[in-house]
Amino acid sequence: MRLKVGILAVLLTLGFAAAACRSSGIDVTVQNNAPVPIRNLEVDYPGAAFGATVIAPGKSYWYHIKPSSDGDISLSFETETGKTFREKGPSVQVGGRGKVVLIVEQDARQQWRMRSQTLTYR
Repeated sequence: MRLKVGILAVLLTLGFAAAACRSSGIDVTVQNNAPVPIRNLEVDYPGAAFGATVIAPGKSYWYHIKPSSDGDISLSFETETGKTFREKGPSVQVGGRGKVVLIVEQDARQQWRMRSQTLTYR
């Protein structure tokens, strides 16, 4: 009986510790809503960067970041014509927690644009 109580106490302690230790960081998703693939994607943020070789139309790429200073996210990629598309996105803060979705679109005139959706946690 003592063994069961001891095991239960350890499990409860670990459970509370895991719930209390939610790490800071921001989940960034790049969503390709264009009819063509995004190639050589790079997302820069304060202190680092991440990227993907290709994101197919209708697909997305997710990455967890921990900015080392306050600043802006920026996105760049190679278009189907070989030109580089660059755009500045939302700001992020050190110790921030939340989600950012960078939505990449191309209109009927083949003009690229990015919009973002941000959800921050306290």
